Amino acid sequence: MRAKGRWFTLHRWLGLVLGLWFALVGLTGSVLVFEEPVDAWLNPLLLTARSSGPALSPQQIVARAQQQQLGHVERIRLPAAEGEVYRLLVRTRPERRVGVERVEAMFDPASGALLGTRSAESLGLSAPLAMQTLYEFHRNVLLGNAGSNVVGIAGALLLVSALTGMVLSWPARQAQWRRLLTVNWRVSFTRVAFDVHRTAGVLAAALLLLATLTGLTLVYVNYVRDAVSLVSKVESFPTIPWRDATGEPAPLEALLRAVHAQYPEARLREIRVPAGQLTGYQFFLEQRGDQYRLGDTILWVHPVSAEILVERSDRTRNAGETFMHWLFPLHSGTAFGTAGMVAMSLAGIAPLLLVLTGLWVWLRKRPGERLAAEHQRARAAARTNEKIGV
Repeated sequence: MRAKGRWFTLHRWLGLVLGLWFALVGLTGSVLVFEEPVDAWLNPLLLTARSSGPALSPQQIVARAQQQQLGHVERIRLPAAEGEVYRLLVRTRPERRVGVERVEAMFDPASGALLGTRSAESLGLSAPLAMQTLYEFHRNVLLGNAGSNVVGIAGALLLVSALTGMVLSWPARQAQWRRLLTVNWRVSFTRVAFDVHRTAGVLAAALLLLATLTGLTLVYVNYVRDAVSLVSKVESFPTIPWRDATGEPAPLEALLRAVHAQYPEARLREIRVPAGQLTGYQFFLEQRGDQYRLGDTILWVHPVSAEILVERSDRTRNAGETFMHWLFPLHSGTAFGTAGMVAMSLAGIAPLLLVLTGLWVWLRKRPGERLAAEHQRARAAARTNEKIGV
């Protein structure tokens, strides 16, 4: 019984001290599960195509960006569905090494018209910057690299809070499981809040544990990669030797033809353009059954010869690479399709419910706990006085 009291004290103070952070991180994660549709809803003029017809090729869209003199295109994200737009990440001052600003430029896929731009690095509460700000808060509480460690430590404490809650709720007898998973609505509001707190915690426990564990691995992904490599080697991204990268770069159209010839059934989702010729172009391909939002196949293509250097896909990944690849789909719920995304989004709301119900119960029970403590101290003092004959 004394051990359970210690578990209760730890669980309560973790909730009181970090409850607001738990709730905010959960809510931001709940929204970020559906980041792209929410972003499109907030910014219809930027992220909705205005004309119909066949989509222009990535090469043609890059040419339009060059005509606009936007800068060096670093990333090309293709429209994945009807009504979506081309999204290009552009470095505005490519000749500078420091103080470089990046913007995201949106192009209509049929007409090639520039729909608008927004900063890819600024934060704010305006509609164009809202989702980026939510992501940065979820990732590092807007504190940069130092904030990632704050999130990691707080995430570990959230894991402890979830585990202590499970210990406290675990029934002593099998017959008590039914009571654990139901709420009695005919009792006082405080008792209802307690039942909701316990039942919601039990129902969301598995998803909260999954989100917390995968979130921790993503915060410390380099350490996790090194640890996994001790068991199953996780290969680093390929680098092209300088002597093999000399010559005129192949046009993007030639690279696209080479990729399509090798993977005719795959749908191209994104292209990442190297700054120089030291690394290959990255192509993200989506095939039927893929769970990652950009597809489960990544190719590195030589910028001069258009040769496919490396393929990372389900057929080439070893156990360690597969483990690392699945971390984000598990964290976001995309590993289980739409149902998994909905479930993970609902789990993100659970911390707010747990904080509110737990705080209410604690505030209502606090006067009684104080009175019980005073009575206990009085009884202890009385026993002491009896022993010394006062």
